[in-house]
Amino acid sequence: MLCAYNAAQYIGEAIQSVLQQTYNDFELIVVDDGSTDDTLSIIESFRDERIRIIRGQHNYIHSLNLGLRKCRGKYIARMDADDKMMPERLEKQFAIMEKHPDISVCFSWAMAFGSQVGRVGYNAKEWVDNAFFWLLTGNFLIHPTAMIRKSFLQEHKLHYKNYPYAEDYKLWVDVSRIGGIFYVIPTPLLMYRISNTQVSEMYHEEQHATTLLIKQEIVEELLNRMMHPQTKTIKKIYKQALLLNNAGLMYGDEIATLMYHLITRTEYFNKGNLC
Repeated sequence: MLCAYNAAQYIGEAIQSVLQQTYNDFELIVVDDGSTDDTLSIIESFRDERIRIIRGQHNYIHSLNLGLRKCRGKYIARMDADDKMMPERLEKQFAIMEKHPDISVCFSWAMAFGSQVGRVGYNAKEWVDNAFFWLLTGNFLIHPTAMIRKSFLQEHKLHYKNYPYAEDYKLWVDVSRIGGIFYVIPTPLLMYRISNTQVSEMYHEEQHATTLLIKQEIVEELLNRMMHPQTKTIKKIYKQALLLNNAGLMYGDEIATLMYHLITRTEYFNKGNLC
């Protein structure tokens, strides 16, 4: 599923990379997010019966959810309009999802290209244990590499929520909160474009603010779950940190880091300190 807004410069390459997959039993849902350039005409120029074009108004999160609803397959493979799939991406992820029906979302590593080059997402591989806790460190899962089990989304009524420029981070937190299982294939299966037009560059401040909000939600739920002799003390420290933040004496990132270290030292994931 690919969502595109004013992506005329790259959309052709992205679609071509999907059509050239070694696994070819798929439908390509392309949601045009109210583009005002030639994006739609470029999409329409492809003559392949596997392509389904969905026209929407400009509202990226709404368009993502529209794409989710329109997908008819067992799995939903995400894709961004300026990236390119490696030829064996769908084949390898499909095989993993079929072999392990307990996996909720399968990711992979990626190779950055464009203004920067190098491997992306290599700090996670294979089974991601305690994903809800580790997401407190940030969004280490690469959205356009995701292959999502559609039945899991439907069963738990999950969708992208209105968390601007971090809607994928919020979705992974929601999935992990209810026990969803993540798996990361430790090989690059996507060419991830780095440019000054991508969201993380153009809307960095807004994305950072949303990310901090999500981290705060994680911290508060972890504290509510904790069953440790020092739980009350840690909660008091957290409240004091929030007061310091309101007074401009402590940053949100510092609070998240502090709570990460304190919760880690309870060794909750080894000793069952969370219920």
